[in-house]
Amino acid sequence: MIKPLFFLWLLTTCSMQVYAQTPDQPAPRRPVVSEGPPPTYFLDSVQIIPSDLAELNPNNIASMTTLKINNVHGDGQLSTSTIFIETKRFVRNRYWLIFSQNAAYRKVVPSPGEDDDVLYVLDGKALPEKPEIALAAVNMRSFESVTVIDKAALAKRYPATGKKYGVLVTLKKDR
Repeated sequence: MIKPLFFLWLLTTCSMQVYAQTPDQPAPRRPVVSEGPPPTYFLDSVQIIPSDLAELNPNNIASMTTLKINNVHGDGQLSTSTIFIETKRFVRNRYWLIFSQNAAYRKVVPSPGEDDDVLYVLDGKALPEKPEIALAAVNMRSFESVTVIDKAALAKRYPATGKKYGVLVTLKKDR
């Protein structure tokens, strides 16, 4: 009685080894199927080809926005995507053009990038040393106001910044 049970156990154990997955065995991969045309890319509002992306330094990107549009043509559905990439320099120039309409801002920041002595505050939140990522949301439709405050007023609201000026930016609530 023991012999048949032993052989049954041995047969079961050996067959489990044959059908078991090993950690070295990769999971089966499904092929990537592209549906529709490739996306269209815009870098700083200029259309580029995908190979141009290889030259882009990721540390210089302030924002990326994907717009996907579904168009139905004939018997099937065609999806098209547009990817908008904005560099920190582009964003800095845009918000400087908007903010510089204010004479006090233009006096403190005479040109884009000359804002090392400035702490930007966006809707009440102090921004980090390089504010381009947060200020990428600023455009003519979203912008409401900009106010420049001096070091004393800045120190009262935002202590220990070490900056000479504060630039308080307010965006519209219904952007």
